[in-house]
Amino acid sequence: MPAMRKWRLWIGIAISLACLILALVGIEWGQVGVALRRADWRYFAPAAASLLAYLVARSIRWRILLGPEVSLGESFAVTNIGYLVSNVLLNRLGDPARAVAIGLGGRVRVSTALSTVVVERVLDMLMVVLLLAVTLPFVGEAGWIREAAMVAGVGALAALAVLIALALWPNQGRRLLRTLLSHLPRIDVERWMEVLGGLLDGLSALRSARRVVGLLLWSVVAWAFVVGYYWAILWAFRDQPALVEASFLTCAIGLGMAVPASPGAMGVFHAIARYALVLPFGVDAADAVVIAFAAHTYQYVMMVLLGLIGLARQNLSLGRLRADVKVI
Repeated sequence: MPAMRKWRLWIGIAISLACLILALVGIEWGQVGVALRRADWRYFAPAAASLLAYLVARSIRWRILLGPEVSLGESFAVTNIGYLVSNVLLNRLGDPARAVAIGLGGRVRVSTALSTVVVERVLDMLMVVLLLAVTLPFVGEAGWIREAAMVAGVGALAALAVLIALALWPNQGRRLLRTLLSHLPRIDVERWMEVLGGLLDGLSALRSARRVVGLLLWSVVAWAFVVGYYWAILWAFRDQPALVEASFLTCAIGLGMAVPASPGAMGVFHAIARYALVLPFGVDAADAVVIAFAAHTYQYVMMVLLGLIGLARQNLSLGRLRADVKVI
């Protein structure tokens, strides 16, 4: 393993351990047992339904970007593969792995799929920021979340503006890139121009008002189901939790996952979830930790299983995906 990868591995482990300590510090373990014993496990059924609905909504949205050449079943399978890769491999390779997996079908270029993934991530950040804007008036102490949302919102809007400009004026984008590349030494200009062509193809959905509306609609639907997932988990461990708790938890986790970490965001997820419940809502620390571990473990197991099914459907392996991702 190259030295850089070793450093990334150890940095990820260190971040996860530090976050796990933050998540567990000061916990009364007797209260953890009490929280588990009084849990109403029936709410895990609607949680599972919400998670599946979220994945379907994301798959529909991605298919709008990819075009009709890709079936909804393939989009769903590869979406799940992406989550599997992010959960079990280092460096959050899920998004490039999705691009590779969908590109292996031969109907969409990998470079085209990569740009659709970028559009998705920008839309996701916009949804988190908008959801937080609706949620914050009902939240007391928001801590770092408010400032992070402002930065993320400005960044997402700027990125979306650039993507729309490239979609509407692709020829100008090509000319600009050719000019920039021509001033760089030892660069194969034509090869990179071919890659750019694929990236611009992935932005074609942004030229259609109807498809843009569809992208925004399914983004709202997808994130509504994320809120539904966390709300169901909260109902399993708390008496009549408010919807705003689930909404704020969704926003905090959505923003916090930008922190680099080990596979599956171990530790980072748990620390963010604990303090997103304790600080603004006064949830007992032991209850918050149980909720954090339950929410993370449940979605982790479900997504890994769905990802394995996706690999079987696409006749792929993690080893092949990992090798192919390294060359893009």
